[in-house]
Amino acid sequence: MYYAGLQAKIKEANPLAKFVPCSAHSLNLVGTNAVDCCTQAVLFFNLLQNVYTFFTASTHRWKVLNASVKGLSETRWSARDDACQSLNKNWSLIINALNLINNDDTEKTLTRNEASGILNKLNNLETAFLSIFWGQILHRFNLTSKKLQAVNIDLGVVCELYKSLITYIIDLRSDKNYEYFKQCAIEKSKIKQFQSCTKRLKIRKQFFDEGPSKETTVEYSDFKVKTYFVILDQLRSQLEKRNEKYENLLKNYNFFFKLTEMTSIKVRKNAEILQNEYKDDLSTLFANECVHFRSHLLSIGDEAPKTIQDMCGVLRKNDLIGMYPYIDVSLRMLLCTPASNCSTKRSFSCLKRVKTYLRSCISAERLSDLAIMNIVFDVTAKIEFDDIINEFATLQSRRKI
Repeated sequence: MYYAGLQAKIKEANPLAKFVPCSAHSLNLVGTNAVDCCTQAVLFFNLLQNVYTFFTASTHRWKVLNASVKGLSETRWSARDDACQSLNKNWSLIINALNLINNDDTEKTLTRNEASGILNKLNNLETAFLSIFWGQILHRFNLTSKKLQAVNIDLGVVCELYKSLITYIIDLRSDKNYEYFKQCAIEKSKIKQFQSCTKRLKIRKQFFDEGPSKETTVEYSDFKVKTYFVILDQLRSQLEKRNEKYENLLKNYNFFFKLTEMTSIKVRKNAEILQNEYKDDLSTLFANECVHFRSHLLSIGDEAPKTIQDMCGVLRKNDLIGMYPYIDVSLRMLLCTPASNCSTKRSFSCLKRVKTYLRSCISAERLSDLAIMNIVFDVTAKIEFDDIINEFATLQSRRKI
């Protein structure tokens, strides 16, 4: 892709162009890789889908359940969060419904066997543990993903959100948090032992002049080492790997976030690095301009802007673009670097609502105009259509068609 695909073509047109992976999609891939990293995680999400499929396959079973369950989705990662939340919320109702169906002699044998199989999988400590654990993890990931899909997000906010998730995962990887989730799972399932818990015999080497050997038995849980820690390690590894890409894109702009904390010499050095990268866009006076802008922010005090968007807003609100023209250019370069393409993809998806089977003969120009009106609906909704209709009637446009 990079050597002969779209990226290579763009690099030929502009060598300074940089590829920015969509931050929201990258976060989804982090979760996908974590789910596939161990057997227990794969089995858990398969069980979630089986529960949904079993109850939605029959209106009678759905009536017996008398609750809501959610299924998984290949394209929407947030569906996994919805599925976990519904399982945790309706845990006892799902168990009771499966027991009723399993013990109902009027049900088909196949249906009763399916209910019994799902019930056996739910009635173990591993499933209860993962339902609570994934429920909390996915809830945080889902809310972060929604924030990453915002139209006005920039790379600085993306790095902050990724770092917050990395710290969150690191904090969870401890024995105390493991015991917390385990205790919650025991209270939920009323089961006190993992099925994967085994006993290992430690036999000390016996010498010829000793008596009978003594064996010591130590209990340990494979679940903690091979599932809990593996999932968290995979999440952390993937988050750090993808966050590194965004930090590399942001590293030359980092001094803007610390202008008031850095000395003028450091500001000048960092500004020169950025100016050398974009020599055609930024003048050699850019470094001196940044030092002056630092002094300007220090004079403002506590009301000084902290984010890139706020800095651009101050330049426009106070009519300072003439004083700091190249700072305005550099800030707009950073803000125009796309951090997410979710809103763009939603714009393309609106075509299926515009071009229906009743509009199959619509021209390309008219389709494009209608799509733009649909995409920027928040703007078009404020237009006074009465004036447009009157102008259209005055021009007698119907006779021209």
